Amino acid sequence: RKRGRELRNDQERLRHLYPWYDKITCTLDVLMHLPRSVFSQRQLDLFLWLLKVNDVEDVPSVRSMLRLNSAIQRACGIDSIAYKGVLGHTYYVNALDQIISQEMGNPRVRPYLHFYSEDTHGRNLSEARQAEQWLKKAQHDLLTPMLRCHDQDYYIHEPAMLQNGDVCMPVRWYTCVESGAHVWYGKCWEMRKIEMDVISGWRVIERDNYVVKADHLLKAFPKLKLDATLYGLPDPTKILGLLWYVHIDFVGISAEEPSPWTFTKPSQGNRWQERGKGHHVLAFPLWMYCDDISGNLSKKWNEHNSVLMTPAGLPHDHSSKEYNIHFLCTSNIAPPLEMMDGVVQQLEEAQAEGIWAWDCMLNELVLVVPFVLALLGDNPMQSEFACHMGLQAKFFCRNCWCKGQDVAGQAGQGSEVLNELIGRPQSDVGDHGETPQPTGRDGPVSESKVLESMSDMVTRVRNFLKPGRKRTKPETEQTLRSYFTMASTPHMKTDIAKERTRTGIKDTFQLTLLEKLFDSYKSKRGFDAKQKALNEAIEQLPEHRINPVWRIKGLDAHQDTPVEILHVVLLGFVKYFWRDLVQGQLKNKDKEKELLATRLSSLDVSGLGLSPLAGHTLVLYAGSLTGRDFRAISQVAPFVIYDMVSQECYDAWVSLSHLVPLIWQPMIEDVEDHLDTLEKAINNFLLCTVQWNVRWFNKPKFHIILHLVDHIRRFGPASLFATEAFESFNAVIRAKSVHSNRQAPSRDIARAFAQGNRIRHLLSGGYFRYLPTTAPDSLTSGTNNDEEELHMNPTTQRAPFSFIQSEWTTVGDGPRSLVNHPNTVSDYLGLAQKSQTSTALQAGNMFPALAQHYSGMLFQTGKDVLLQNGDRGRPGEHIIFKRTGTFGQTSVGRIQEIITSKQSPNFLQNQANMVLVETVDITDVAAPYQMPTITRTGTWHLLLVETILCSINVQHCCATHSCDTSASRNVQQERELTGQTIPRVQHIQPNDLVLNTAQMRDSRHIQRFCVESETKDMDKTILAAVAREIDAQKTVRSNEGTLSTGSGLETVIQGRGRARGGHGRGQGRGRGRGQGRGRGQGQGGSGGGTRGHGGHDVRARGGRGDDGRV
Repeated sequence: RKRGRELRNDQERLRHLYPWYDKITCTLDVLMHLPRSVFSQRQLDLFLWLLKVNDVEDVPSVRSMLRLNSAIQRACGIDSIAYKGVLGHTYYVNALDQIISQEMGNPRVRPYLHFYSEDTHGRNLSEARQAEQWLKKAQHDLLTPMLRCHDQDYYIHEPAMLQNGDVCMPVRWYTCVESGAHVWYGKCWEMRKIEMDVISGWRVIERDNYVVKADHLLKAFPKLKLDATLYGLPDPTKILGLLWYVHIDFVGISAEEPSPWTFTKPSQGNRWQERGKGHHVLAFPLWMYCDDISGNLSKKWNEHNSVLMTPAGLPHDHSSKEYNIHFLCTSNIAPPLEMMDGVVQQLEEAQAEGIWAWDCMLNELVLVVPFVLALLGDNPMQSEFACHMGLQAKFFCRNCWCKGQDVAGQAGQGSEVLNELIGRPQSDVGDHGETPQPTGRDGPVSESKVLESMSDMVTRVRNFLKPGRKRTKPETEQTLRSYFTMASTPHMKTDIAKERTRTGIKDTFQLTLLEKLFDSYKSKRGFDAKQKALNEAIEQLPEHRINPVWRIKGLDAHQDTPVEILHVVLLGFVKYFWRDLVQGQLKNKDKEKELLATRLSSLDVSGLGLSPLAGHTLVLYAGSLTGRDFRAISQVAPFVIYDMVSQECYDAWVSLSHLVPLIWQPMIEDVEDHLDTLEKAINNFLLCTVQWNVRWFNKPKFHIILHLVDHIRRFGPASLFATEAFESFNAVIRAKSVHSNRQAPSRDIARAFAQGNRIRHLLSGGYFRYLPTTAPDSLTSGTNNDEEELHMNPTTQRAPFSFIQSEWTTVGDGPRSLVNHPNTVSDYLGLAQKSQTSTALQAGNMFPALAQHYSGMLFQTGKDVLLQNGDRGRPGEHIIFKRTGTFGQTSVGRIQEIITSKQSPNFLQNQANMVLVETVDITDVAAPYQMPTITRTGTWHLLLVETILCSINVQHCCATHSCDTSASRNVQQERELTGQTIPRVQHIQPNDLVLNTAQMRDSRHIQRFCVESETKDMDKTILAAVAREIDAQKTVRSNEGTLSTGSGLETVIQGRGRARGGHGRGQGRGRGRGQGRGRGQGQGGSGGGTRGHGGHDVRARGGRGDDGRV
């Protein structure tokens, strides 16, 4: 069908479709750059051919489309900047300042951004701005430096006058919610007048408890400078020094001598005052993420290291959306730290100069200053950020100096899979599935090293169960600098390697530069010649010689790489336990596996937000499951394995199921109470794991989880710094790689995402400045060389930044109409809004309880009701609701009926009016699961929908009734029921139900009903577990025929050996004591010895053929 001409003239058409020139080029541009709908050039050729053969007029060519895209991209898009890395690789980084500028001008993002921290006084912690790092610990000069109050701009590190006449020095601005409104406060330092004969001025007293309400501010620094003499005050530009003053146990302690004032130039004040030119200056915190993915769809690994970011000022429900994740760079040749050098360079420039942006909410220009709140990634990547040798190192924790085991040769009880997973000290099944080899202090561990004694094992486990001394940024930087100092002398390569092994500090960025130094003098002879060549090589090194992460201002890579709960918990503990269960404890037990699969498939998953479980898949492919699968397993495992494992193993599973919902709690009502509960749950889980098998503690993740409590206090709920959203984004990066020619992956993928950012910004109604200097006709003709030239000079025609409001605009009505209503394009871009209406209600009977009171009114019952959290509540399901007449009190109930009045507006909107609920009693405890039981009370409540908080999951108490699998259901194939059947669980006494407190969804409402775990004695548990492990090791070594390291164990060695000092064959029988000393018989040469088949030396002394001591 020919395209219609709806607009009368070209001028109206251009205004309607601005900045495109016609509808076909607009829609093609959008189609080419949707994030998850990637078109290659060949596919675009086919699409344009389809339009032409269907007689669509004015179809542009691929070449003209590329030229048009390049022109619009230069004018209002994002640049992809080329870098020549320090290690010699070329890579491209999308402009961070332009991405941030677009976010400030995007009406779908800007209203949700926060730039100030918020003090909730330890209550209702849900966002990063409410946690300690942003609120209390971040450097003052990284945070938003100003507060506009009473038409004045108050900057930090500038004197300000209060209404009572006092003068203070603000250092941090934050907000509190009081009576439903935001109230501004400033943390300040005291200023004392110093008047001497020679000079007068001010001395700043650094206090930790001086807070000023913003309403009490009177004069900002510029006015105070002019009016100070009117109030009889010294000149505020005369700052004579700084004293620190803190309170410890209600006692004030201060420094004896003042230090110089270095935060600002006292006469000029804060530098952002001048740079801001009277505009708002705002901080823009970032979550930065790095990971490696494969650029192939096949199993062949094609590693691409990628760096992503998302604004940390967004609320949690927005920051986890794919729409708000931004691509920075990727490369299949440049290592991550080399690319981080380019990212950090952009960050440093932005922090030095600021980023001018149009604020679509304030409708004015603002100056934005970004900073990195935390670095996210899996454990290997975070270790690389922190210059840490990784989970295999002796000091295996990047956060603290917890020390692992130096020895090997450990063997003990447990399944084969358990032995495979944890049989080697300090090895860990990595985040990508690899199993590293064990290493010790001096390299790979041999099996012949001395075995760990009981006292050493007890000490190691105790240290493992508590955080060690914290690693610090200055300490690591000093160690890295010492490596260069050592490398400035020839022949120090081995010494540096030993030092890295000893400290566990390894910088992969620095290592490449050190190798250049080591290679510089290899061909030289003589110390002087080598030193000269080495000195020349040192002079050629770049300015920045260590990990660029350490240059990020205010960031400590040891403490600001929070525990990554996806890989530590779901792909860690749950994966280990499930794999040990299915592939280890149930190995060669097909009936038990079939029973496990049937139980999983029979579970009721209502309230969990999950699809029905595919039990066969979860069991058969236990070694190849994803995080989503382990998320489901962690919530239901106690209900399906209760009679398949030992009691110690089951206790560990139950404690893990209690721990997981606490970790994934998005809202923390009472911070200290929650963290105390979480710490107890972590300790209980670890002690239950010790009680099961102490050898799990060869895996570092069981220690890393201890740091989660501090990280939640520092950054907020763990779900804020979880990486599921970033991991999902990897699929988008892979698609860009697959649909490129792979000749320049870093450049092509960066440009593809830059184009996607442009489409996202324009169709979201974002503001931009576009001054086209090229005629439309010239953009639809040209050569490929012209298009490539435009790419190579991406900033030649970019409009300069404008301070004139009228020059900032948005797209025309035509492009905006493409996403005004939910459709395919809005869904691809993440612009579609979820429907908030419930399904149509079915016709039902009149509600009898209201018949008399509401005579003449008609009611109908519904099949479900939309709850406050988006769940669908159905009759027979259980919910948590607010009690009427109480504050914050909740109860558990069972939905009996959903009611809607036909005369109410809700009927027209397909929404319910009331819900009939029967309350249930949850005071009893189901012993096998340590969860509350559900007992119906016969007490009824008629509730408004607004009082129902969420739906919950309940399970049948199968462990008590020994439910079997005698039931069955028909198999569905190709969406049709067949005559085949599969077994299902037949519940005995179906009304004996248990509240599943392992539910992760809405866990903050469910946790108050959890059963408190019994507190275990740490020392007794560790001693008992270690004793069992030592006994198990003795038994295993006895069965294997090796010499014992313990006392009282008798060993028999028979074998064919070789004699030292003579020839002969020998047999030995000994009674072990200590380190293998015993009495036996030997035959061989004088002073000779035999070596048994087990590999141990058996030395004999005595005459030829005589008895000897072995």
